[in-house]
Amino acid sequence: MRVTHQTMEDRWLRDVQDRMRSIDRINRQIGSGVKIDKPSDDPAGASRVVRIQEVVARNEQYLKNIDEAIAVHAATDSALDQVYQNLVRAKSLAVEGANVASTPDPGSFAALADEVAGIRESLQRIANSRYEDGYLFNGTAGEQEPFGDDYGYRGDDQSLRVNTGGGQSFAVNLPGDVAFRLTDVRSDDLGDANLDFSGGLSFTVGDGSDVATVSLSADYTGNVSGLAADINSQLVAAGLNAGARANDDGTLSLVVSEPGTGGELTVTGAGALGITDGAKNVMTLLEDLEAALRTEDPAAVGQMLGRLDQGLGDVGTQRGRVGARMRNLEFAQDRLRANNLTNETLKAEIEGVDMAEAAMQLSAEEQAYRTALAAAGRLFGVSLLDYLR
Repeated sequence: MRVTHQTMEDRWLRDVQDRMRSIDRINRQIGSGVKIDKPSDDPAGASRVVRIQEVVARNEQYLKNIDEAIAVHAATDSALDQVYQNLVRAKSLAVEGANVASTPDPGSFAALADEVAGIRESLQRIANSRYEDGYLFNGTAGEQEPFGDDYGYRGDDQSLRVNTGGGQSFAVNLPGDVAFRLTDVRSDDLGDANLDFSGGLSFTVGDGSDVATVSLSADYTGNVSGLAADINSQLVAAGLNAGARANDDGTLSLVVSEPGTGGELTVTGAGALGITDGAKNVMTLLEDLEAALRTEDPAAVGQMLGRLDQGLGDVGTQRGRVGARMRNLEFAQDRLRANNLTNETLKAEIEGVDMAEAAMQLSAEEQAYRTALAAAGRLFGVSLLDYLR
């Protein structure tokens, strides 16, 4: 093959361009810290990097979801803490009202009742509190206020949920029919009461979804256990999330069968059993306490103490549920952060640049480039005229 100066120059230019491209590539790797600038640099590695980036981006969205859920749970816990503290104050007022020695002035009962009324209004404001652009305790009912003037729950029993990856999802909010309801609604002491319902007694019980009519037609005087058994059988047959139980203190309880599910109890027409009408939640509990105080009867007030303890227990249970959810959310948060750290480390191993090695390669390419320039200066400076002198 005939080799001319043009042939040598073309080959030299190609070799020098290759050196320059190599120097540029290494220089960009050092400057950017990554060795995969475009997919053609390492097709397999680039594909793995894209997949890792997708996982990290997805996990970041899950982490945002968890942050929002934790914030809502923190607001919920704060609200329930306020409810608990208010109920503690209401119980102290009830203790004072039940103590004959502490209320020698009849007017003091009115003062206690007025304060209880103020606490009840405070609880309603807490129950209707908002978080950002929505109600905190109305489930998924949008702009529907959770509790109206009758203190009955007007939201739904559903919870907003967030996806946290790995097939897991968590409830974000706590519906008001769970947060503020009473799971144990107690009657007055029925031990000495006339429970002869041979002439018939009917009342209704609702669980937030369905309503059942309980019909009694026997004499249960001195037989609270039999009364409870008959009521319970009818509620169970109706499929309500409610039942009845006789207590050792001579009272009758209407209880929520499955406390973890939504739905607050409502009762109508059970006054003969010492159970007032309406929804059974912490607001109506204080409504009953206020009514007892206005009777100025320490014994009637004293009968409220057990119910207040139950209300405190129910609110404490819900705070515990919120705390457990927050802990599980934090576990999920830690898992996602650890997963992202692992993926970022793997991504760095795939596309990261070994700076020491890159610096050595750059130095070698620069030396080869300078040598090529020096050789060209000597070689291409020779021409036919040099031999005609």
